[in-house]
Amino acid sequence: MFIINMSQNIIPEFTLNNITDNLLDNIYSSFFDTYGCIILKNIFEPNIMNEYNNWCYEFFNNPDNKQINNTHPKQTDKMMINNIIEIMSVNNPELLLKLINNNSLNQVLDKLLGFSCFGSVSCHCIKPKGNRQLSHVDYPMHVGSGTFWQNNPNLIDKYITEYQLNNILPYYSVQCLIASDAMSKHNGSTEIIPTSHLIPNIDKKIHNKDFYNSIDDKFINANLEQGDVLLFNRRLIHRGGHNLSNENRNSLIIQYVWLFGIPQHQNNYEKIYNNLISNNYFKNLNDDEKNTLLLRIKQPYPINTTIHN
Repeated sequence: MFIINMSQNIIPEFTLNNITDNLLDNIYSSFFDTYGCIILKNIFEPNIMNEYNNWCYEFFNNPDNKQINNTHPKQTDKMMINNIIEIMSVNNPELLLKLINNNSLNQVLDKLLGFSCFGSVSCHCIKPKGNRQLSHVDYPMHVGSGTFWQNNPNLIDKYITEYQLNNILPYYSVQCLIASDAMSKHNGSTEIIPTSHLIPNIDKKIHNKDFYNSIDDKFINANLEQGDVLLFNRRLIHRGGHNLSNENRNSLIIQYVWLFGIPQHQNNYEKIYNNLISNNYFKNLNDDEKNTLLLRIKQPYPINTTIHN
């Protein structure tokens, strides 16, 4: 039986003022081999985070912005904006580009995934006094919330080999939480169990009632200043915390997948492309930067073979 090492019940923090190969190697080792989670300090300026927060609240307060699935399936006190990468490209493409084209963050994600692409980009905002979320692991094996899985962990054995479960899927995606508000236990910051991503067959084990109950005292809160970023392995056991405060607690959640991973959300890529290329921020990028950003948004496959092979 795998025993969670409580002596490693911390979240290592890194600053990216001087990104070196040695720093990236340390981040990689901490993320995959040891803790399963890291905090990157001071990635986004407060003015960008405040602009993002204002954009979110304008969206929430606009009665014309009705969307399906605007409440989190595992945390009913959490408001959501799905497909931000498409929605924001329409009315604030420059802000979107500042959020998704941060060079320091992209260097880290490319170290972890080879080349990182957007699987989903969404707003998660916990309401005042909002209750905590159920413990879980994330996409693509989010059996408790993904409709394909019918809330049935037995389907894992039908579709996934044990080798894939433990040796391939840990490297499939990276979960990224950008703290647009400072967060701690007081306002319901994300609660995680460092090293839990190393537990064999954790995607199935998390649905065992005895195991689920046994880990309840192992969680720690991620303490983040505004503009910090929490990255964690998709297999890491985590949950949204209980917001004890009288204020909303907002964040930007980006799920990154590797180049040949299937994104979680569908997007209108032609619409996004047309909205971005006319923006001055995008125009000021060099050709390589433009092509790299667009590849992160739309991966090279599948292709339309009616046009070319």
